[in-house]
Amino acid sequence: MSWRTFRSAAVIAAALSIVATACAPSTPSGASAAPSAAASAAASATAATVRGGTVVFAIWQEPTTLAPHYANQTVAGLVNQIVVEGLAMTDPDGTYVPQLAKSVPTVANGGATVSADGKKLIVKWELQPGLKWSDGEPVTSQDVVFTWQTYMKDPKVVSRAGFSEIEKIDTPDDLTAVVTYKSLYAPYPTNFYALMPKHLLQGVEDISKTDYNRKPLGTGPFKFTEFKAGDSVVAERNENYRKKGQPYLDKIIFRSVPSSTVAIAQLKAGEVQGMWNLLESETPDIEKDANLKISFSPSNSVERIEMNLAENSDPSDPSKPHPILGDVRVRRALIYATPKAQLVEKLLFGKAKVGSSVNPQGWAADKAITQESYDPKKADELLDQSGWTKGPDGIRVKGGVRMSMVINTTTGNKTREQVQQVLADEWKQRGIELKIVNMPSSVFLSGSWDDKDPRQRGSYDLALYTTNAAIDPGVHMSQRYHSRQIPTPQNKAGQNRVRISDPDLDKMIDEAGSILDQAKRKELYGKIFRKINEIAPAIWLYERGRIDAFRTNVLGWQPHAWGDITWNTEGWSLKK
Repeated sequence: MSWRTFRSAAVIAAALSIVATACAPSTPSGASAAPSAAASAAASATAATVRGGTVVFAIWQEPTTLAPHYANQTVAGLVNQIVVEGLAMTDPDGTYVPQLAKSVPTVANGGATVSADGKKLIVKWELQPGLKWSDGEPVTSQDVVFTWQTYMKDPKVVSRAGFSEIEKIDTPDDLTAVVTYKSLYAPYPTNFYALMPKHLLQGVEDISKTDYNRKPLGTGPFKFTEFKAGDSVVAERNENYRKKGQPYLDKIIFRSVPSSTVAIAQLKAGEVQGMWNLLESETPDIEKDANLKISFSPSNSVERIEMNLAENSDPSDPSKPHPILGDVRVRRALIYATPKAQLVEKLLFGKAKVGSSVNPQGWAADKAITQESYDPKKADELLDQSGWTKGPDGIRVKGGVRMSMVINTTTGNKTREQVQQVLADEWKQRGIELKIVNMPSSVFLSGSWDDKDPRQRGSYDLALYTTNAAIDPGVHMSQRYHSRQIPTPQNKAGQNRVRISDPDLDKMIDEAGSILDQAKRKELYGKIFRKINEIAPAIWLYERGRIDAFRTNVLGWQPHAWGDITWNTEGWSLKK
């Protein structure tokens, strides 16, 4: 899952009551609807803890970059958000709250307005006064402009979603940025989730070749001081952090380990105090240890198998269909041939929900949406109808093409490897040969065309991994399923890696992203989610929760349904 979706995550019913519901009482400028969970956690932590100390946190994928405009891995967002901040963020309940801004602009509070011709959206962001980068330089509205310009100019950027919708940004003073969108762009709060420092990067020709690529400068509670490839990322207290007296810790060290199994062993031994991304199948073991505690929150993350609808080639030509997966009957047969309920029951100990939709949670979710259940007989019927017949060795053949495909996922994930083995056995009975080829997250999930992410280049058949839409699904739908976002040598930043090209879907996605009435958007997104299931570009295996673990001496952390566990590290501390 990309950090764009992650933090971006930072999306929300975003155009939050931007519209007719604007008649409801608005939140006072600079305040959120209720005290944040971070403040509550910090308050409870200080009562029972001492200031200082180091938390070592195990991660079993290593970031290839921490520069926000390049980062595509979930783990990069987990690490990065303790340093890099944006104008707004979501709280654990999915409510949008200000971060570096004084308030979240809406129609209700006058911060967002529609142009006289009704075609453009104008959003006025006001920064909190006195903000500083960790190097002591002031944060200004010029940093907002520079962030936009960088996303638009840098050829290596992971995505330009949202930023490409901006027509101009005016800066009447150092603390005000007035953003004019070319259209009524409803997910506008998602754009500036990670500000970039103009004073540091202005004039730099290739940011990827600077220290910023591994140690970005930020405004968060910590600042990066060291990145040792294959070993660790070190972040120390930011003395210029805007919240007085925070963070409580001196240092957080993200330790790279080869697998979740190793992370658990180190957690039990006390070599690390926390670990990221516990697998559902691993929770029973953790629950037995009195020295450990699990952080769990439902999420919009869906473990899925994405199918490449275009040819498997490097690079892929999206106009050429995949010889096997280009047929929707075959894709649907694979869904019928996948025993999702059994996988959840036997491999995940029932600690997940069978997947049904690209967007199962949040205000836009449609709980009535389903995907085909396990039915081997129907799978065989569809494969027969599509002209694939079994050869002497039991594997189907059509037009001289053998029904043999490769499935890729990340190394170090035992559950995914078990899923692959189950599918290889199940699909073989249907006449499908499934070959397993796994690779490190830094390759498989880099999201970079130049780094040869196979999903980006189109050199894959089936990809097994997790990602999710944010609470406002607008950006995710546009990035992942609009035809203009198909990655090509000319559009390296596109993220439609399944290579869907459907005019009706494109039209609905565009329309949903330009409607400011949330009720109407919800209805249209329901149609979008159903249309995606109709096209069948993915097998939604199961809905994942956000599961992390800590030793009991770590206090102040709080689960977050729409963000990573490190969202409030300013409130973390160690027990006396």
